[in-house]
Amino acid sequence: MARIAHGRDAAALSLAAAPGGRQRATVATVMAGEPALSQQSVWYRLMKLTNLINRPFFSRFGERYHLTINDARVLVTLASMPEAAAHELCEATGMHPMNVSRSVATLRRQGRIADRRDPDNRRRKMLRLTPGGWAVCRSFVPDMDRMSSFLLSSMSELEVEFLSRLVDLLIDRLESVGSRSGLPPQEFAAEAAPRVHNGADRLGQDSDEERNRA
Repeated sequence: MARIAHGRDAAALSLAAAPGGRQRATVATVMAGEPALSQQSVWYRLMKLTNLINRPFFSRFGERYHLTINDARVLVTLASMPEAAAHELCEATGMHPMNVSRSVATLRRQGRIADRRDPDNRRRKMLRLTPGGWAVCRSFVPDMDRMSSFLLSSMSELEVEFLSRLVDLLIDRLESVGSRSGLPPQEFAAEAAPRVHNGADRLGQDSDEERNRA
């Protein structure tokens, strides 16, 4: 029997079935029955969401382990790869190079990361976790798992998939900014409003491209 979507799932089913059984996202369906949102309102709520996700770190780990949130991001990112250069940590985390450099210096001083010279490029240092760094990372894992389970279990599988696509869209958009400041060109402000809708419609187009490549 076909599943009947209600409430939030009905909105998420802007991923409505398209040719070939694929699902697409459109602004009209996602926002059906909802009041119009300003870009500023959405931006402030994204900042609040980030702060709420990070809040357990400050209450449980920051002072105990003498770490900033950036130090923790570097540790957790290094735990996901055998070793990495500083610029690779910047790419993986989205952090500013100066912040990565400061965290690397702090963690090296604390004995939580070590480095070696890349034999193929003597100017490049490869970073890795020490046993002490691994021990700190492992202390984060239970709370990270608990937080992600608590947050995402309130959503249906369809909503989680849709959220994942939206997050990827936002990351891709920000990574396309080439300026050192991380800000888009000033002239973009005058064009911003129509691009919001075009960008949201790309969710379905991206799925087309992935399916064609497969």
